[in-house]
Amino acid sequence: MLQRTFCHIPGIGEVTERRLWERGVLTWEDLSRGAQGGGNGALWRDEATMSRERLLAGDADYFGERLRPGEAWRIFPDFRDRVAYVDIETDGGPGQVVTAVALYDGKTARTYARGRNLEDFEADVAGYDVVVTYNGRCFDAPVLERGLGVRLPRAHIDLRCVLGRLGITGGLKTCEKHFGIDRGELDGVDGYFAVILWREYEHTGDEAVLETLLAYNAADVIGLETLLVHAVNEALLATPFAHLYSLPVPTPGDNPHTPDTSVLRRLAGRYLGGRHGGWNRRKKTRGETF
Repeated sequence: MLQRTFCHIPGIGEVTERRLWERGVLTWEDLSRGAQGGGNGALWRDEATMSRERLLAGDADYFGERLRPGEAWRIFPDFRDRVAYVDIETDGGPGQVVTAVALYDGKTARTYARGRNLEDFEADVAGYDVVVTYNGRCFDAPVLERGLGVRLPRAHIDLRCVLGRLGITGGLKTCEKHFGIDRGELDGVDGYFAVILWREYEHTGDEAVLETLLAYNAADVIGLETLLVHAVNEALLATPFAHLYSLPVPTPGDNPHTPDTSVLRRLAGRYLGGRHGGWNRRKKTRGETF
C-alpha cells in the first residue's frame, strides 16, 4: 500500500490522491512518468522518485515524518517484520516516573521493570524501525524521552489516531472489546489499578504483585498487532486496493506473565471497594467476594 500512497507528497491531500487513483495513477512509478500535477508535476515526479529510493533503503522514518498520524497505518505492511509494539506504566505521580515497559515484536513479548532491567529497553527498542502504540504520541513517547532519555522511532503508528479516523474511539480496552479481544483475568484492570500495583510492590516487595503488574503491561501490547491489522483492513476499504493488501487477522500474542488473582482481589478490596467500575464489579457478578 505504501507504494500506492501519494498523500505524503507536498500538494497532495486525500482528495487529490483519490483523483489520481481514479485516473489510473496507481503507483509512484506512474506518478514519476506521468503528466499530472500541472505546475507541481516536476515536484511530484521528484518526490515519487525519492519515495522509491527511501523505501528501498528501508527508511521508515522518511514516511513516518510525512504521513499524517491517521494515515500512518500505510507504513505497516512494508515494515511489518521491523515493528515494535510498546506500552509503558508510570507511578501516577506528577513526574510520571516510568515503572514498567512492555515491548512486543509480533512474536515475543518482553517486559522491563524499574529497579530490574528497565535500562535494557533503550537498546532493545533501537533494533526496530517502526513503533506502534495506543496514544503513545501524546503519552508514552514524551514520557520515555523525558524520564529515560529514550527516543522512539519517528515512524510511529499511534492506533488512537488511526482508529479514530475510522470512527472507533475510546480507550485501548474499549477498542479491544470492539474487535472481540478478551483479556481474561485482566479484564477490567486499568491504568489506575496499575499504579496501585506498583505502589504495593514498592511497599512490600511482593513478587506476585510485580508479576501481576507486568502481566497487565504485557496485555497492553500483545493485542496491538491484532488491532492494527483490523484497522489496516478497514482503512483499505476506502481505497481501490483492499483486494490486494488486506491481511489475515492474527490472534493476540502470548503473555509471558501470569496475573495473581488473589493479588487483584486483595488490592481491589483494599483500595477500590465497590467503586471500581471494571474488574471489581465483573468479579462480583460471578459470586466472588473480596
